[in-house]
Amino acid sequence: MNIKYLIPFLFLFINIFSQDKINLQEQCRLQYDSVFKDFFGDSFFKKNIVFNNNRYYLIVYTMDTNSDDYRTSSNIFINKNNIKPLEKLSKGNYFDYSDYYNYRFLFRGNVFYENIYTCEFAYRKEVNDFSNKQILEYYNKIKNKEYVSPKKAVKIAKANGFKNICYQSITNASFHNKNQDVWQIQDCSNEKITKVIELDPKSGKVLTLFERDYGKGEKASYWHLFNKNK
Repeated sequence: MNIKYLIPFLFLFINIFSQDKINLQEQCRLQYDSVFKDFFGDSFFKKNIVFNNNRYYLIVYTMDTNSDDYRTSSNIFINKNNIKPLEKLSKGNYFDYSDYYNYRFLFRGNVFYENIYTCEFAYRKEVNDFSNKQILEYYNKIKNKEYVSPKKAVKIAKANGFKNICYQSITNASFHNKNQDVWQIQDCSNEKITKVIELDPKSGKVLTLFERDYGKGEKASYWHLFNKNK
C-alpha cells in the first residue's frame, strides 16, 4: 500500500474497531447530546430526544491506492450493525469515512421530527441552533394544535394503505411541495420501492402520494428492517 494512504487507513481501522476507548464517532455523538441538552434542557432531552442506534450508518470512501486520481474513488454505505462488511474493511483500500447519526424527536411518545446528523456539523453552533429552533417551533405548533399531532398523521397514513412506517417527520424539504412545511411519512413494506405520503400539517389533507427508489443512505439506515435475522 502506498505510504501516503497507510496513515489514514490505520486511523480508520483504529476508530472503527477499537473497543477499549471512546472513539471519534462516539465523541461526535456525545457532542450532539450536549448540543441538544444545552438548547432544549436536560428534561426535554431525556423525555423527547432519542438516538436511534438501528439507523446509525457509515459512508466509507474507497479508492484504488495505486492511483493518485481521486476520480477512481467510490462510496460504500454500511449500517453500523451490519457486522460482515465492517469486518472486511481491514482487507480493502479505504482512506476515510463519515458517521451518520439518526435522532428522533418525540411529542407525547410519538415521532414528530427525524433527522440525520454528521460529525462535520457537531461543533457548528450557529447551524445547530437554527435547526433546533425550527424543531422547537414544530413541537410548539403541535402542542398548540396548529399542526396535527404525529398520532393523527400516522392514522391518516395508515388509512391510505401504509403498513410498515419507517419514517415520519414534519419537514420543509419536500420536492413536491416546496417552500412549505409538510408531514412526510414513509412506508418500507417493499424492499425495492418506498411509498411516501405528504400531508398538510395544519389540516391533515393529503397533498402528495407517490413511490420512489431508496437512496443509498436510506438502504443503510433501514438495513435492520430488511435483514432482521442478520
